[in-house]
Amino acid sequence: MSCTDFKNNYEVKDTVDKLFQALNNHDIVLITKLFADSARLESPNWEGSKIGPIGAKEVYLRYFNSTPDLKFTITQLTIGPNTAVVEYKTEGTLQYAEQGTPDYMVGKKYIIKNITRLNLQSGKILESNSYFDQVSFLKQVGFFDKHS
Repeated sequence: MSCTDFKNNYEVKDTVDKLFQALNNHDIVLITKLFADSARLESPNWEGSKIGPIGAKEVYLRYFNSTPDLKFTITQLTIGPNTAVVEYKTEGTLQYAEQGTPDYMVGKKYIIKNITRLNLQSGKILESNSYFDQVSFLKQVGFFDKHS
């Protein structure tokens, strides 16, 4: 590994650590500062791509508002020059329903597995692709109990 790779890997880890600390603190200001203006955030569970700090704010405020006790725990981290793959679990209680969320889901605790691939440069997130186990989430909040 070259000195440049080592420096980049350290910078990537530092940015991931800052992101997850901010996520656990629900610090939307710091979260948005970690995303480049042109950053692309994607997940098959959202409608379309979200762009830049404004997109990050939209995504994470949604989660923080519906689940005020939401916590993020990294379970596996793989780092390369300018990239990170983060496996983590999220857990909390769905306390506030978003528009269209059935009332029976409110008050349900959930723990789900997630994975996010990040592309980074100079301490900024350029791209974030996130996936989570939506079937597990729906089971835990009672969706299948009502639709079986």
